[in-house]
Amino acid sequence: MNADPADILPLTRELCAIATNVVADANERMLACLARELPFEVRRYPTGSEHNGWLVPPKWIVERATIARDGATVFDGTMHPLALAMYSRPFSGRLTLDELKAHIVTNPEQPGACMFHSVWQIRSWAADWAFCMPYDVFRTLALGDYDIDLAVRYEDGEMPVATYDHKGRSERTIVFNTNTCHPTQANDGFCAVAMLVRLFQWLHGRETYYSYRLVLGPEHLGSTFYTRDLGRDGMERIVAGIFAEMPGNRAPVCVTSTFRGGHRIDLACRNAVRQSRLGARLAGWREGCGNDETVWEAPGNEVPFVEMTRAITPDRPYPEYHSSNDNPDLMDPEMVGEFFSILQEIVETLERDSRLHRHFDGLICLSNPAYDLYFERHDPAIEKALTDEDERWGHLLDSLMRYFDGSVTILEIAERHGLPFRPLYDYLQRFATKGLVSLEFA
Repeated sequence: MNADPADILPLTRELCAIATNVVADANERMLACLARELPFEVRRYPTGSEHNGWLVPPKWIVERATIARDGATVFDGTMHPLALAMYSRPFSGRLTLDELKAHIVTNPEQPGACMFHSVWQIRSWAADWAFCMPYDVFRTLALGDYDIDLAVRYEDGEMPVATYDHKGRSERTIVFNTNTCHPTQANDGFCAVAMLVRLFQWLHGRETYYSYRLVLGPEHLGSTFYTRDLGRDGMERIVAGIFAEMPGNRAPVCVTSTFRGGHRIDLACRNAVRQSRLGARLAGWREGCGNDETVWEAPGNEVPFVEMTRAITPDRPYPEYHSSNDNPDLMDPEMVGEFFSILQEIVETLERDSRLHRHFDGLICLSNPAYDLYFERHDPAIEKALTDEDERWGHLLDSLMRYFDGSVTILEIAERHGLPFRPLYDYLQRFATKGLVSLEFA
């Protein structure tokens, strides 16, 4: 069930080479790349579109962006897609060093990197101008006057949101969502895009109960306009979702709860991440990094949505976050493969979760060879070398048969007893084979 990261990382690298934005000509290259992988449907939202105060910005085209001193260029804001703050306004003039510093974004902890200044992508009306300069360059700036030549122009364009549907037997739909507006960013962006594309290729040809939808678009803005256009009927078919990002750094997987908590998507995600080699962090609503789950869970939408990341802390998920050092070389193949496997496990869990209905009364002797369904328990007279997990399986037997009344699902049993879903499901299938229970899809 493990994914080969070799199938994910080349696509990540290809996408990271494209200077995407909320609205940009380069987005067409991204869409063409994605179209080679899956037959996406693309919705387009023109510049100036407004909903609840959210605004689709214009196309932002940088013509020149230099800082010069005594006629010599000190820094060129076109040297990297992140070297200029997104949606910076034009400026031409001479500034002192102190005046210039107010318009420079830098980070001594990532001295060779350009930082990703993204806030004006969403708040284009509030844009000023700023250069995102590596600290190694910033610290060489000497006292004196600097000439700024920042020429940009704006054109009307379109914000694309790409979707792909895997049809199940039911119209009840699970959404997987991530963003496309972080140019060059691998972990906080295109590795998750590539991973979800591979997930839906894995789903292709599989018979499922649920339908699954992949939604790729600019952070917040894409989901806001997409959910608006789905309307009441479209939204009611969506039963849950996952926003996936930051899958490739070496950190525990963090699962952030839905708003109300306790939904099946919460349980499936929490159960699946227990396989993580580095452990798991289970966070409350918006206690992770925070992303488009707020859009899906907004009043009137109210789709239970989980966020899944490898964030170390919410405000600083990993050292290279929002910098040019977040590139494909940063991705750890082992972490990428494991994250993919966890997503697969979540899907498998949702597709198999069932209620149990018994076909007997009384207590079954599970240790009898006719059944052979017993788990050994602690015995002071016999050395059994039982692990903590063995003890949990043994304790399960004290309650198990009371669960055969159809009141709880296998996933709920797994979570109640701290057990992995798949082995528990396989174990309970043995009860069905013996004619003791029947399983009803939950």
